[in-house]
Amino acid sequence: MIVRKTLIGRRLKVTQSIFLGFCLCLLGFSAKALEEQNCFLNVAASSSPETTIAKIAEQCLQEKGNFTPKRILKEKASEQNNFVITPHHQNYILPFTHNDSQNQDPLESQGTYGEINSPLQHKEAKLQISFKVPLNEYDIFFPNDGFYIGFTMKSFWQVYNTKLSAPFRETNYRPEVFYQAPISSQALGGAWIARLGFEHESNGRSQLLSRSWNRVFVGVGFLKDRWALYLQPWYRLPEDTKEDDGDPNTPISPKGDDNPDIEDFLGHYEFLGVYNAQNYEFTNMVRHNFDTGKGSIELGVSFPLWGRLKGFVQYYNGYGESLIDYDHRVQRVGLGLLLTDLL
Repeated sequence: MIVRKTLIGRRLKVTQSIFLGFCLCLLGFSAKALEEQNCFLNVAASSSPETTIAKIAEQCLQEKGNFTPKRILKEKASEQNNFVITPHHQNYILPFTHNDSQNQDPLESQGTYGEINSPLQHKEAKLQISFKVPLNEYDIFFPNDGFYIGFTMKSFWQVYNTKLSAPFRETNYRPEVFYQAPISSQALGGAWIARLGFEHESNGRSQLLSRSWNRVFVGVGFLKDRWALYLQPWYRLPEDTKEDDGDPNTPISPKGDDNPDIEDFLGHYEFLGVYNAQNYEFTNMVRHNFDTGKGSIELGVSFPLWGRLKGFVQYYNGYGESLIDYDHRVQRVGLGLLLTDLL
């Protein structure tokens, strides 16, 4: 009987401890929510009637961490709006592009467009859609940090190729999960951020046209006044060698590495530079492989048109613009519209 009472007492203590911990967690979240609510009300009371809700939210976020880059603060403010999708990389539509070295081999070798000689045109449209969604509502470890799901889709559209009914030649899909946090430092007079994540990139095709790879990355960025720098090295996760029995009538196994040498052309890292000068924004992206010397460079400039809409000119030279052409060097110039800038 005494042993039974002792066990019941211990269970009650464990239950009470769990319940108390749960209550403390609720109080912690409630305290954060109350703190943010009070800040919002105080800033709103002292602001002019013309001050927007996004500006008030940005000011409250700034008070939590004055070392946080302004872009991150603006993103945090937009994340509180249920009707807004936060951009990740640039979003653009280039209706007019010219590729001086259109790669026919992958499609012709599979008979995709084999009924027409040299079917792919040098002129085509290019577009990119990129956004991210936060997984946490409140700070996790540091002010204004967070986990995100990101998604980027880049397409190449043979819109002027009426003989082939204007197909989408290639589309690349790039989902990722990453943690992002401002670095508590104002070295060099600017703001710093760090990222740690995993991303998968694929063209969504099967058999011999399939291209994909997985990588983990660590990134560090520096933002000051009108310019920003971001360096993101990565490590490609290894895959098994693809099995092929040599029989052309037998489908190739979907398992294994579709492109074992992709890192030779896409490089070991990506470096991004941005400069904004009176609504004109200049971007520069570089990838490089230290062993092979191969890589790519992408230059862009945006300029105001009307409202939030901007014109955009882009130049690409090198490997890996699309996964189907990862080992084929291209040189492309495009003109179109930029929907979201980087700064």
